[in-house]
Amino acid sequence: MSQYPNSAAGGCLCGAVRYQATAEPDFVAYCHCTSCRKATGAPVAVYATYAEKDVQFTKRKRSVFASSPGVSRTFCGDCGTPISYEAEWNGDIVIGFFISTLDEPDNFPPQKHVAHGDRISWFDAADELPRFLGFPGAVQKPDRVGPE
Repeated sequence: MSQYPNSAAGGCLCGAVRYQATAEPDFVAYCHCTSCRKATGAPVAVYATYAEKDVQFTKRKRSVFASSPGVSRTFCGDCGTPISYEAEWNGDIVIGFFISTLDEPDNFPPQKHVAHGDRISWFDAADELPRFLGFPGAVQKPDRVGPE
């Protein structure tokens, strides 16, 4: 039995952009990278990642910003809510929705921390999740488990 629901919906603050995912997320993670922190204005971002084929935008098109080669950040053009991180990962296009844009974010607890080597020094989560200094491959072991 999976930890996550096999569908999810969400959208921006003003309701202009809505999306639907029709599968379980591939993973849910804290991301400490500088790019995610700047894109969200937060000390850490949390996202649920889906294959592009499992996602539909059901209300209005999102605005897109190419934040780095091969990476797009999307947001609502009306209210400015950051919606997703979109990139190629292992040969597939993935969409990582920022967890607080989901209608039911409590259903999507994170499984790990990525880019933990980039974290802000005064921030860490009090959990026992695996921490990866960078972005792990499918079989990579964590650099450590739990906070320092």
